[in-house]
Amino acid sequence: MSDGAVLYWYLILGSTVERNSVCRKMKKNEKKRKINKAKEAEDWCFVCKDGGQLIICDHGDCVKVYHPDCVGKDESFEKAGGSWKCDWHSCSLCHKTPKYHCFCCPNAVCEACIKTAEFACVRGKNGLCDECLELILLGQEDVVYDSDGGKIDFKDRETYEGLFKEYWEIIKEKEGLTLDDIHAANTRLKKKKKKNHHRGSVSVKFGKIEEEDVMILSESDKEDIREYKVLHKRKRSKKQEFMGWASKPLIEFLKSINKIKDTAEQLSHNEVYSTINAYIQEKNLIHPEKKRRILCDEKLYSVFRKKSLSQTKVYKLLDSHFIENLEQSEEDEDEDRRSLQHKDKDNVESYKNMIQRKDEDVDKRSFRDKDKDIVEAYKNKIQRALSLDRIPQEKQVDDNIAQQSCFASIVAHNIKLIYLRKSLVEELLKQIEIFQGKVVGSFVRVKNDTKDHLQRGSHQLLPVTAIQKTSTGEVLVQVSLVTGDLHLCMLSDDDFTEEECMDLQEKIKSGILKKPTVVELEKKATSLYKHIVKHWIQRELVVLQSRIDYANEKGRRRELFEYMERRELLKKPAEQERLLKQVPKVIAETIALKPASAGSDTDQ
Repeated sequence: MSDGAVLYWYLILGSTVERNSVCRKMKKNEKKRKINKAKEAEDWCFVCKDGGQLIICDHGDCVKVYHPDCVGKDESFEKAGGSWKCDWHSCSLCHKTPKYHCFCCPNAVCEACIKTAEFACVRGKNGLCDECLELILLGQEDVVYDSDGGKIDFKDRETYEGLFKEYWEIIKEKEGLTLDDIHAANTRLKKKKKKNHHRGSVSVKFGKIEEEDVMILSESDKEDIREYKVLHKRKRSKKQEFMGWASKPLIEFLKSINKIKDTAEQLSHNEVYSTINAYIQEKNLIHPEKKRRILCDEKLYSVFRKKSLSQTKVYKLLDSHFIENLEQSEEDEDEDRRSLQHKDKDNVESYKNMIQRKDEDVDKRSFRDKDKDIVEAYKNKIQRALSLDRIPQEKQVDDNIAQQSCFASIVAHNIKLIYLRKSLVEELLKQIEIFQGKVVGSFVRVKNDTKDHLQRGSHQLLPVTAIQKTSTGEVLVQVSLVTGDLHLCMLSDDDFTEEECMDLQEKIKSGILKKPTVVELEKKATSLYKHIVKHWIQRELVVLQSRIDYANEKGRRRELFEYMERRELLKKPAEQERLLKQVPKVIAETIALKPASAGSDTDQ
């Protein structure tokens, strides 16, 4: 019988002493429940992840605590004993009862909004929003710059990133989460964004519907756009007015702080970003509690049209203020599409026969019978991916009519042997004693200057000529045909395309760049080979894990077992050792000779 029923019958039938005894017992139980909830409450604010004077949510068994300032409450609220519930218990988009909750922040979504929200389920009804997921991935790599170019520090407890990483470590241990769970969630979120993009719907970010984060549009813009969109989603307002190389608001801001006198003085993107950061520090515009938040004064508001904004978004928001970036977004989309097609070409050809099999319901046991064929096919695929034993057909010419040169052929096979991605360069930087010797002489992929209309694509392959170190200890690289030093974050982490390889071939043929010899290229390829192979193995394992998660989610058993076999093969030390023992082969340039005429052969 419940306490309410017991109380009811005692009030009706019991004596005064018995009624008082029951009332005291119920009050004691209620007080005990409150004490237990207070003991189980967390010690860190669920918003800023810092400690201090905190208030607990009164909703059910919720143990989340907050600073009064972080939830818009006064210090007198706690003294008054008011009741309230946190945002974790209402949908962040439509404010209905939520079904899914973020592990690391108060963001939550209902069942109706989960399809469009940028939210990835990790375990049951709990998951991660896009912002928390991005911070976790950046924290695992201890990067210095985020995806928007903003500087972050996960080792400093005075920053939000440092506190967030500590909080995540606690949640990860408590929930039993692994890095594989995070990568799988990231893969699902990317596919959701892509799917929403193809369907014409917009993925909605959390915490971006407030008045301060909404675009300010002119009347002409309202006719073209039916509803407001978040600022970071639009490329540039159609009515943006430019004065020379930059937008009118940015030019007027730089003039007001005496950085430039007129539009003839042009500044680069990095220079403008550094100027704005210096202005923020000088005017002390950092939020007193939220250290990553900037409170815009009148001058900054004229540029960004926001009362406050995240410090990590400043670099990205400046893109729309440079006239050189008007067509850049379309070029990047075309480049990504070409790169994706080039990257998946080998995989499609290698497994064409497997995909065309008629038996779609093959089970695990029947698939095991074909293990040997799959392992052999994957070994061949690895050889092709590393370009170790593959020689292009166009170079297999008859020795009677061709002669090999001392120079190396400028083809994709040779360039892959000494091509360094951004992530690999950052790994080599950890071994500073060998960094310069490894990087100088290799090829990197650099973004083209949008003012140079002679460049056909968005990127180009260029050799590294020197390494520079600043007074602050930051390492910069120098490449051919580019004036000034480049930060490591400005290098590309993607595969180069056939068009970029052909462009490099034309530059070397015309004498703009030096043509490498076979000996030079073999020496460089040998010194870099193990680093490139180890880096490729790590990336391939991540890709295979993502495909395993996707196949498991979609119920595609045949593909699931196939990817699992490939992953297990690549994880074996014997297979990795076999790959590392391969010797890189350089293709020499061939010189065509004039074949002897038939008449001369007859005379002889």
